[in-house]
Amino acid sequence: MSTPKYFQRQLKGFVIFDIEFENRTGLLIRMPIQAQAYRIGGGDTYPMVTRRHYSGIGLLDVPYVPGSSFKGRMRSLLELALNKKFYTTDYRIWQHVRSLSAMNLDDFINDVLNRCIIDELFGYVALQHIQLSERAQREGKAVDIDKVFSMLSVTRLIIDDFFPAEDYVKQIGAKSVADFLEEKSENRIDRITSAADPRDIVRVKPGVRFGGRITLLLFDNDADMIEKYLTTLATGLRLIEETYLGASGSRGYGRVKFIKIAVAVEKVQNMDGAPKLVEVPNIRKTYSDVGEFESDIKSLANAIKSAIFS
Repeated sequence: MSTPKYFQRQLKGFVIFDIEFENRTGLLIRMPIQAQAYRIGGGDTYPMVTRRHYSGIGLLDVPYVPGSSFKGRMRSLLELALNKKFYTTDYRIWQHVRSLSAMNLDDFINDVLNRCIIDELFGYVALQHIQLSERAQREGKAVDIDKVFSMLSVTRLIIDDFFPAEDYVKQIGAKSVADFLEEKSENRIDRITSAADPRDIVRVKPGVRFGGRITLLLFDNDADMIEKYLTTLATGLRLIEETYLGASGSRGYGRVKFIKIAVAVEKVQNMDGAPKLVEVPNIRKTYSDVGEFESDIKSLANAIKSAIFS
């Protein structure tokens, strides 16, 4: 009779980042063509728009930055900065991903045991215990499957959608989505025939202030990884600032500046067998830019470690 397989991973707490950024140039994250319901002046391309409730205003159509776009941009830049191996299953899309279908077995095991910061923060493909066991048997390699699984956890970074900040919306007296947008005419020239291809782009105008939340989950094996996690997040924000967010960055779109990073910490406590989430009151900090956040990471990491893991 075989021994039942299991492993444990305890959630210890959260580090919550309420972040605001301002786009310094026009910003475009394209709305799918079939969803272009907000036609302003007959443009050819439109930004992502949704309906959001603002106190004192009610429902308002606003542009937004999907969390998936923010997360994907940050992840891809960090993969390049860390010189990660890129894998593919179709020889068209290449990316760093912890996946048995894309990686060879040795790369996969090393990725887990060496605690790849990209996969730990941003997530990876789901894995079954039997998949890894059968792969190791097929290749005739001795792998401590249980040890590999003991290192795993769910995705640590949760990145929300970013919407125009409420005080900004009230400040400009927004009445409709048009208050956030501008139209830009462009002309694409065929370099062989010199034929013109004019088009009108509707994009988020410069100066819109967006706000959203990033949450970092901390597990029982993360006590010595906190500073590394915070440093990687800060570098990801810096890389976005130094490049762009959204589409057409090589043409000057999507330059942004992070202007507020507010940090709060919550700890999971065991209260008579029931979990309770408690805020850590002495670790509430606000930074005015990425540089200020970076300069305080070591102190912040030590305070979080002491509060969560003591």
